[in-house]
Amino acid sequence: MSTSVGQFGSSGASVILNASIQKLTQAQSQIAWQTSTQTIGETFADLGTNRATALSLAPKISQVTSWQNNITQAQSSLKITASALQQIASLAQNMATNLLSMSGTSGSSATATDAYAAQAQSALTELTSALNTSDGTSYVFAGNASNEKPLQGNASLSDSTLASTIASTVKSLTSSNASSIMESVTSATNDDKSIFASTLYASGNPATTTQNLQQAASSQRYTVISSGETMQIGAVATQGNASDVSSTSTGSPIKDLMRDLMVVSSMSGMSSDTSGYADLVKQLHASLTTTVSQITNMETTIGTQQNTLTARASLLASMQTSLQTQLSNARSVDVAQVAIHSQDVNTSLKASFILISDMKDMSLANYI
Repeated sequence: MSTSVGQFGSSGASVILNASIQKLTQAQSQIAWQTSTQTIGETFADLGTNRATALSLAPKISQVTSWQNNITQAQSSLKITASALQQIASLAQNMATNLLSMSGTSGSSATATDAYAAQAQSALTELTSALNTSDGTSYVFAGNASNEKPLQGNASLSDSTLASTIASTVKSLTSSNASSIMESVTSATNDDKSIFASTLYASGNPATTTQNLQQAASSQRYTVISSGETMQIGAVATQGNASDVSSTSTGSPIKDLMRDLMVVSSMSGMSSDTSGYADLVKQLHASLTTTVSQITNMETTIGTQQNTLTARASLLASMQTSLQTQLSNARSVDVAQVAIHSQDVNTSLKASFILISDMKDMSLANYI
């Protein structure tokens, strides 16, 4: 008899009360968490009926964050690209100014021409460095093959096979072949496959000017800026417009600049007394003037891309704020409800502890 009373009485009740106290203590801990963080729980499993909403919002926020990261990286790369294009445009402008002096009496001596030829050779080294500009993770003028330098090898453009070919052509300058000289060096520049990375050359052997431009266009980089939407960014070293192609232009302003610098660097020893000198200088100046304008247009395009990305970044920031607000609402607690729940739990805990205390003083007679 005493055994059954013990199991039904203090011992059994103690087990039940202890289990209840443990649950109430856990509830108290959850209330403390909710009060301090203003959220329903630490995990999605704690969200109850709001779980489905929160689960659908989380991947959307992650996706928006990914697009924002893409834009941030693209903006950083475009800033470096714009700076490099400014440097390249400056090289073209400086050489165009030099050519004005070369065509005048004060700069038409062999000594002056030698100095400008040396400057052109130095400019080719600077152009080499500018075209191989990196944003820290990729080469900005390499197109979508961004891990590969746009220029092959480590030597300066002034030491290239193409530079030697152009130098040999320039040495054949006469009073009647200045135009054909420019045509020949343009053709050699377009046909050469030793300067740029293989990904920037068309497959034709030799490729046509149009094919090379098409290859450059297809090498353009893209970045994802929203669901199913990509944007063309950056510049490719060999890009250009088919409408600019002529017998004395590859259609690519950077390739034309490279060619012109190679021609000037090959004019060492010439002067106004050299047959065809004035005509060649005049054509080079006209070419470089056009090149400056074209590279400035490339800079403008980069600026437009930057503006577009800035606008999209602002839109994504608003979208992310909206999604985070929705997620916060789904995870947020009702403060008044938590306060009421807290009072109920505390009252239940007090009652349980009082009951346990009273039961310790109860005798067998209290159960009969």
